[in-house]
Amino acid sequence: MNLFDTRTVIFSYAISNFICLVVMAVLWSRNRRRFPGIGFWLADFALQFVGLLFLALRDTLPDFLSVLIGNPMLIGGTVLLFMGLERFAGRRGPWWPNAFIFAAYIGLQACFYFFAPGIQARTILFSAALVAICFQCVWLMLVRPEPGFRPVTRGVGVVFAVFGVVSLARIVVSAALPRPGEDFFHSNLFETALLLVYQMFYIVLTFSLSLMVNARLFRDLERDMEGRARAEKILILRLELWEHAGSGRTVNELMQKALDEIEALTGSLIGFYHFVDPDRNNLTLRAWSTRTREVFCKAEGEGRHYPLAEAGVWADCVREGRPLIHNDYASLPGKRGLPPGHAALVRELVVPTMRDGRVVAVLGVGNKPADYGDKDVVLVSYIADLIWTIVERKRMDEEIRRLNGRLARQANTDELTGLANRRAFFARGAEEIKRSRRHGQPLSLIMLDLDHFKDVNDSYGHDVGDRVLFCVARTLMANVREIDAAARLGGEEFGVLLPNTKPEDAVALAERVRRTIAMTDCGAQATAANVSASLGVAALTDSTRTIDDLLKQADIAMYQAKREGRNRVCCLE
Repeated sequence: MNLFDTRTVIFSYAISNFICLVVMAVLWSRNRRRFPGIGFWLADFALQFVGLLFLALRDTLPDFLSVLIGNPMLIGGTVLLFMGLERFAGRRGPWWPNAFIFAAYIGLQACFYFFAPGIQARTILFSAALVAICFQCVWLMLVRPEPGFRPVTRGVGVVFAVFGVVSLARIVVSAALPRPGEDFFHSNLFETALLLVYQMFYIVLTFSLSLMVNARLFRDLERDMEGRARAEKILILRLELWEHAGSGRTVNELMQKALDEIEALTGSLIGFYHFVDPDRNNLTLRAWSTRTREVFCKAEGEGRHYPLAEAGVWADCVREGRPLIHNDYASLPGKRGLPPGHAALVRELVVPTMRDGRVVAVLGVGNKPADYGDKDVVLVSYIADLIWTIVERKRMDEEIRRLNGRLARQANTDELTGLANRRAFFARGAEEIKRSRRHGQPLSLIMLDLDHFKDVNDSYGHDVGDRVLFCVARTLMANVREIDAAARLGGEEFGVLLPNTKPEDAVALAERVRRTIAMTDCGAQATAANVSASLGVAALTDSTRTIDDLLKQADIAMYQAKREGRNRVCCLE
């Protein structure tokens, strides 16, 4: 049984790809003049997203759009990504081998669609084309670069190696296990799991490409900076910040960590970080360094909002859009007074972080024993840009997790009642049976069916019927324990799993639920008093093998209650 809905997985894949496309567009806009090939990456991500949309809309659009346009977009996009990686690594090769692979793929794809239709053959063909391109990328990223450049490209090479191995596994399994039919959305569990694996590693690939660009940026910066010791400290800070970002820390903790390290690198005594609102009229203090907060500054802290017009001379970096150094703060004309409790300023360096032509954040350090210089500007600007990049990435990751969580909840929740749906109920039931057998605990199940529910719909309309179903769901939730699992199984049928519950206790609960339903006005107008339910109770026995067996036993008991006059509880002995 496939626990995942293929269509939902495809839509989730498309949504995450769109977010990755946005990330790649930002990466391209910031680095298109600096490094060649990133435009090819952006084209790949765009083609991947559109191709996935064709797959997701397969039942809506004609099949040939998905088979002959959507799938070739995915392969063609991967070829463009390889070409972009060649340019990025400075290792361009002949173009014709991949052009031949792409042309051969389209020809065979058309053959397996028009002349010898077979989704299994097309699956193997797609995976084979992907393997051929992925292992070229592995060779390009791990072997062909010069030795000093390989650490920059190694992560992307490993990700492509995983893609290639997964695609090889898909070929083997697809050849060994024939598909149950030609419907793409009725894939087996392995196929759906593979889609989830591809989705996860596509996000990892986006992250790896961004890291590769940042790694190259850092390498170029390191070559230009004087002083090996300082460059090593920057490298350590950069790695620590990425590790900090991936360790589940909050954005504020990440910014405070960065400020602490920048203070150490520049010899400063205070540090602060502000966000600039999109309208550029307001500032938000997001973080102070640890030393600033604990030793030097007792003014109002993180989260403070105030207008840009009321900010001091340090905010001129926002107004002018460039870094500013004030090495003699006391002599500055037009400076404003500091708020009570603020650290005294001797000198300061403030740098803006720019995105799309506007200032989005300001990082400042102050009170260095010596004057700030151009090297400090380069260092602080780089770290400030890196912090904002990580902040953006964490926001993207949080959005992906939120969307995936929402899709997962939608896939396992009944929309009308808010209870678990049949898929979630069966998955939980399988777990509870294993747990009950492992610990030797009882397990009971209640099957509930509303009596004469069709008459309610026919007489008063489906709106009233929906209110009755919702009311019954609330009644169930009010009477079951937190460890129990109530679900709508379909129509007017409900099920309740009762872990560690004996049959007699389950019968008592079922009787309580039956009486509550019979006495509750569920909004069925004049028929409210006539809304009733028949319930069947079954318990786990040695002969019960699956949740389906247990549900059938409860179903038998429920129909016995129907035969005996309805509005009652029966237990299968």
